[in-house]
Amino acid sequence: MSLFLPTIATASSPPLRRRIAAASLTLAASLAGMLVMAGPVRAQAGPVSLAVPAVPPGGVRSADPGMADAEKAAAQKKYGEAIDRFDRVLATNPRNAQARFERAWALAQAGREDEAIAALSSMAQDFPELPEPHNNLALLYAKRGDLKRAEAELLLALDAKPDFAVGYTNLGDVYRRLAENAYREALRRNPKDAAAASGLKLSQPAAAIQPPAGTTRKASAAASEPAAAPAR
Repeated sequence: MSLFLPTIATASSPPLRRRIAAASLTLAASLAGMLVMAGPVRAQAGPVSLAVPAVPPGGVRSADPGMADAEKAAAQKKYGEAIDRFDRVLATNPRNAQARFERAWALAQAGREDEAIAALSSMAQDFPELPEPHNNLALLYAKRGDLKRAEAELLLALDAKPDFAVGYTNLGDVYRRLAENAYREALRRNPKDAAAASGLKLSQPAAAIQPPAGTTRKASAAASEPAAAPAR
């Protein structure tokens, strides 16, 4: 996922969250069988990991001293070293959004998910115009099975940037998973519920199909990879 400078919705537009919430059941029902499963909302536990951050919009990267070394360490999976180097960058420029975002990514890769969530939450407050912190919070919450919190973060991402396409993909997957859970619960309570059985069947094909060994789904990678934010 690459980061684009956001377009903030005007006050005259109906809140995007309200429009999406009103359409959530329709999304869950109509798209369940068509959505390609994205990394953040796999059938049980969510993504195994977040992909390597992509290039910022327009190829403009932070020129702060130490960024290249920090990114090199992260690329080499030396996450502890990368975090330390990003900390040094941020000590001189706390508003470097790219460093903050990639540091949070490195924390997640290092298994320090609570710290990654805290870092992304702080960044979302400091850069409310950016959808990517909310999107990656959604990935981490979905990995923990907290789909309602993942939904809330994705709605915030789409409020910040209504044309954030990957946010819609991930939101569709969240609704698909929520629909699947609801159908399963309906069948647990009434095994003869034909409508629930049909809905569950429709919600499963994308999750059930596994790519051949050694291959990956392009759509899944695009939906799950975090972005490298622009320097501020």
